[in-house]
Formats: sequence, structure tokens, C-alpha cells
Amino acid sequence: MKSELLKFGLLGLAATLLQLLIFNHLSYGPIQADITLVMLIWVIATQNRTTAILFAAYVGLLSDIFLDYWGLHLLSKTLTTLIVYSFVPRIEESRLFFTQVFLILLGISLVHNFFFLLSAFFAQIYHAELVFFQILLGSSLMTAVTGSIIYILRDN
Repeated sequence: MKSELLKFGLLGLAATLLQLLIFNHLSYGPIQADITLVMLIWVIATQNRTTAILFAAYVGLLSDIFLDYWGLHLLSKTLTTLIVYSFVPRIEESRLFFTQVFLILLGISLVHNFFFLLSAFFAQIYHAELVFFQILLGSSLMTAVTGSIIYILRDN
């Protein structure tokens, strides 16, 4: 049990550092891929509900600490996990096609970015209404493309 927690803790830290060091710099204006969300979707697809929610909270907290968003990632990733957990197919049960993976990632990214922008709008972190559709559609599309490429390149 402790080795499992350590493994997920290190995976969450690695995903957050990848986001911080690489994917934040691969952006087009406010549009950027969210590699921590891709890792969270993998955890949702392979683990039980409690582990997925705890991982979402951990990764969200790490993202907020390093990226200075003050709770927005924690809230949006946890809410996304609570809502989409039952809709994500288990990896052990079926092998998905590329288009299915892309559409699942796009849908989950849209839900996550909607919660993120909604909470940013109410917290008035930045003027979310100015870039709402750019971030909602652009970042969701970029995250779905990045996750689909990872899905293609992963080793069975």
C-alpha cells in the first residue's frame, strides 16, 4: 500500500514538473496542453474512485503550488474526477481506437477547462471572460492531441 502511494506521489510530482518545465513553454498565447490532466485521466481509467480523487487533489494542489493559481486546479481537477469517473472506460476491459481516445480526452478536457475558467471567473484571478473560448476550446484541443499522441506512443 505504501509503495503504491509513493508511486502515485512520484508520478504526480513528475507530471507537475513536466507541466511546469516543458508544457507551459509550449504554448500559443493562453492555449497550452495540460499533461497533469492526461496523467489524471490515465489514473481514472486504471484505478478505483478513491485513488483517482486523491490523485486529482494531490496533482491539483501541486499544480496550484508551482503555477500560482491558488486552488483553481485543486477544485477543477477534483470536480472533473468526481463527474467523469463513471464515464471513462476501464483500460483493462477494452482496447480503444485512436478516435475514441481523442474524443474522450477532448470531452474530459472541455469539462476540466470549463470548471477551471468558471472558478477563475468567480475568483477574478484574471479576466477569464476575455480568453474564455480560447482557453476552453484551444487548451482542450491541445490537451486531447497531446494525450492521443501519448496513447499512440505508449508501449503495451
